[in-house]
Amino acid sequence: MCKRYNVAVIGAGDMGARHVKGWIEAGHHVMILVDMDEQRLRKVAEENNVPYTATDYKEAVSRPEVDIVSICLPLAFHMPVTLYAAGQGKHIFCEKPLASSLEQAQQMEEAVHNAGVKFGLGFQRNLSPGIAVVKKWVEEDKFGRPLVISSDLLQEVRPKRVMHDKNGNQGPIVDTCCHYFLMWQTILQSKPRKVYASGGIFAKDRPEIAHFEQLAVDTAVITVEYESGDIGTMTISWALAKDTKMTNRNDRLFGPKGGVQGPFNIFTIPELELKLMEGDQSERVAIHQLNLHAEQFKLFAQALQDDSQEYISFSTGKEMMKLSYAVLESIETGKAVYVS
Repeated sequence: MCKRYNVAVIGAGDMGARHVKGWIEAGHHVMILVDMDEQRLRKVAEENNVPYTATDYKEAVSRPEVDIVSICLPLAFHMPVTLYAAGQGKHIFCEKPLASSLEQAQQMEEAVHNAGVKFGLGFQRNLSPGIAVVKKWVEEDKFGRPLVISSDLLQEVRPKRVMHDKNGNQGPIVDTCCHYFLMWQTILQSKPRKVYASGGIFAKDRPEIAHFEQLAVDTAVITVEYESGDIGTMTISWALAKDTKMTNRNDRLFGPKGGVQGPFNIFTIPELELKLMEGDQSERVAIHQLNLHAEQFKLFAQALQDDSQEYISFSTGKEMMKLSYAVLESIETGKAVYVS
């Protein structure tokens, strides 16, 4: 039986609330919640019976009873909170993406290593049963090789405006494409070799984000070539018209012998359906969804107890950052970029 850990959740926004519920469902005790917005803080704490709240993360992290610090803050705060928590001897679970730069990621990794604590990274979508099923079908050679995997994500300007700040969350290519890049790599079981992308700032004239000194690229069409010869493609935008009726296409994967389409890594609906096609035959396969936040926290807690490696940590986080930065480099230069 896994030990019950005391958790401090830093951030009470949408993701913070998901962390609170996920830790509780995983069987652990969220003992303190932190946020500078006191109204939001009280609401999430009361809804989930969190006994203590604070507006200063250092107050929460330094409490001797806290075992794990769960970070749900804008990207710029991932490093300082990680460094402080490691210095206090706390295990750390941090939302993706890992850091604002590879240099910051290296500082975080060194601090965690020197403190002798564990670190996990929030790629909960990669635990989706849909991904596991599609990966299994690829391994069974239902589709042949090479493969093309394709994803879409089209949204309006984000309500959380800092997502559009080049000096904040750095836009969708850094903040969100990492989920899809890891999904592609997991399904294809291959590393990226080369990327080509075209895009820009399509929402540059929107008044709701005009206050930022530099806007991040918000729209792109991306192609990633893999060492296996497979190809990943993505169309992503956070610049659609307000109240648009535009919808996303489902994820798709196809090869010479067949294919599959459906939402491979959606985690907000209880049931999803994949359409499997082999030759001229097709069938619909129902997938029961899980609370992926709870699942990732169970894995992290088990790693603490067994002193084993977490399922996702620094190496994967840095790989996803390098691929995102290669996409941005390709957009800026107009050239294909090889990924080391």
